[in-house]
Amino acid sequence: MARLIVVSNRVAIPSRDATSQAGGLAVAVRSLLKRNGGLWFGWSGTVADDDEVATRTIQQGGLSYVVTDLASADYQEYYNGFANRVLWPILHYRLDLAEFSRRDLSGYRRVNVHFANRIAEWLRPDDVVWVHDYHLMPLAKMLRERGHRNRIGFFLHVPFPPPEILTALPNHEWLIPQLSAYDLVGFQTENDATNFARYLENECHRSGSRPTSSTDLHAAPRALRWCRTCSIAWPGVPW
Repeated sequence: MARLIVVSNRVAIPSRDATSQAGGLAVAVRSLLKRNGGLWFGWSGTVADDDEVATRTIQQGGLSYVVTDLASADYQEYYNGFANRVLWPILHYRLDLAEFSRRDLSGYRRVNVHFANRIAEWLRPDDVVWVHDYHLMPLAKMLRERGHRNRIGFFLHVPFPPPEILTALPNHEWLIPQLSAYDLVGFQTENDATNFARYLENECHRSGSRPTSSTDLHAAPRALRWCRTCSIAWPGVPW
């Protein structure tokens, strides 16, 4: 039976004394993992010295968690930097709050590579991978580059702005098309999905690229199918 592999920036491991309150995502993920089997992978919340960064498996409450530490530079550049000072404000329509640096972008790439390398060590061919949020947009592409052909889905837990705002993101032409490596891309609203399709269409026309393959794009209550290099969209079947 295929395992469900959940990947997120942080992993919500329940406390042993059951005193911590789980959020909505944690409750949903744990329920799915208990029903289908699998594991939850992500950052442990620990910032370690470079030579002490470790990845470990934790068994708790009948579930498996695989957590990895971050080095101090990774935490500052990936998490505090590009994710929180660039992506978060731009995705929330707040260009005035964005603070971009090439060093932070390098840290964002580096941590996604670290996640991909760790996942690649134990990923099975029939595993289904479910990646969460803007911290990990490039992860599917990096797993594909390592030879993995698993079904991989992505869900964005924040808004997705229109192209007129998104193109203000430095290196957007590198980052946003990475989402085409996912088999399914989910958004909170149909408007967000439409903005994504518009972005792809604009970039397709700008670059003169042609469609080569397709990915499902889902925004409840319906799905769209869009080409990986162009946003020709039509009603589709949810993944």
